[in-house]
Amino acid sequence: MFRPAYFICGVIVLLIAIVGYFLPAQYKDDIQQISMNVFSPIWRSVGWVKETTGEVVGDVKTLEQLQSENALLRQNNARLMTQYSQLNAVQIENARLKEMLGFKQSKPYELLACRVIERDPSNWWNAVIVNRGFRDHPDIASDQPVVSPRGVVGKTGTVGPYTTRVILLVDENCKVSVVTENSRARGIVQGATSINGGNPFCRINFVDRNTPFAVGERLFTTGLGGTFPANLLIGTISQAPPLSAERNFGLFRDGKVQPTADLNNLEELFIVTGVK
Repeated sequence: MFRPAYFICGVIVLLIAIVGYFLPAQYKDDIQQISMNVFSPIWRSVGWVKETTGEVVGDVKTLEQLQSENALLRQNNARLMTQYSQLNAVQIENARLKEMLGFKQSKPYELLACRVIERDPSNWWNAVIVNRGFRDHPDIASDQPVVSPRGVVGKTGTVGPYTTRVILLVDENCKVSVVTENSRARGIVQGATSINGGNPFCRINFVDRNTPFAVGERLFTTGLGGTFPANLLIGTISQAPPLSAERNFGLFRDGKVQPTADLNNLEELFIVTGVK
């Protein structure tokens, strides 16, 4: 776009240059001083514009560099988070396996390690499938205890060549003879999941009505019945209703039991195949 101010400045510069060319040498210094006085503000403004423009361009470049560095940092952060999650999973698994190894070495039983490979979502609390069968170990059979370092999990059911069905402790078909740790009250622990709509817990039944037991007492197997050996941890008493006409009438009393094994998160287990 044509601007008169630029045209006038250009004409003035041209005239000064022509006049300065034809003037004697003694006047050229005066002409240069006049030119400096006239155009100094203009040159200063032009310099300021160039400097400002250069800073803006530099700022734009810096912003692009920051965005690039930010993207790189996000990638590195995602990679480190993935590595942390993997390392954390390995540490948890290592701790779990060390716990199982210590448990196996401390018990007087022959323990066959196995891993849970399948669980029916529609029948979550009844059974799991483990990766051991009679082809893996000739001593695997039905009605053998299945345990974890935290306590009894259940017992073996149907045994296949390479897999075995494990009936969980909270299934109503799993019954264990037990004794409480302090009061030495004896009874039968039986799963009660189906009665309670799927919540995992057991009941202790057939306890002599004259034998007290309290909430928090631990329960251990008695060894009676032929399936579970003695001194395996079952769980703790979570409810011990008092004797009354409405409840615990007759010769026996009962209570509620919470298994100590985490039946919701079963991974590695042991099948008790005999005594060392």
